[in-house]
Amino acid sequence: MPSTKKRPYKISLISTHGTGKTTLCYEVAAELKKRGLKVKVFSEIAASAFEQGIPINETTTLPAQMYIMMQHITEELRAIIRNYQVVVCDRSVFDNLAYMERRCGKNQFIRDFLQGYAEEFPYDVIYKLPMFGAEMTADGIRDAESVEFQADIYNRLNELLSDMKIEHRTLPAPSTELRKEWSDLIVRETLEALGRTAPAPKEKAAVA
Repeated sequence: MPSTKKRPYKISLISTHGTGKTTLCYEVAAELKKRGLKVKVFSEIAASAFEQGIPINETTTLPAQMYIMMQHITEELRAIIRNYQVVVCDRSVFDNLAYMERRCGKNQFIRDFLQGYAEEFPYDVIYKLPMFGAEMTADGIRDAESVEFQADIYNRLNELLSDMKIEHRTLPAPSTELRKEWSDLIVRETLEALGRTAPAPKEKAAVA
């Protein structure tokens, strides 16, 4: 008989590189852990691939991109097997696909595979971080100099989401407390989806 075990609530943060996804992932996860949830967060797989000498960016190859994509899927599935309540993914299979297709061209077989995977193991919510002209964060992994590269990935991602009819939400335009606003929104919506109430902030003790 099919399993009736409840799967994790799966969040994905997507965008082009240099928009602050990784930091936001860990901030969201930390806040959810404070609420007593068992949370799994994993960073972009391209980072560990790069450290292993696997080509990324403009010199990548189809085998390299397939490796990154399959490792990402492996991490998502591992989180289901290990009974996490919430999974926070730095990227999704879809923005990984944008990097692949930039270098290797459209691949309908892979598109169909990813569409089927996402239907079988869906994201509960995909949040897209906007590209708003801020300077890219140099992490030593992605090309932090090429704005054209950054913008092309963002545009390709938008086209993929539209072509494949992937439901997602674009986070609101930035303000002075950009990342905190995003983190607060994601945490609040996650707690609501799980039927939990966010604890009221503690009052500061009066100073005598």
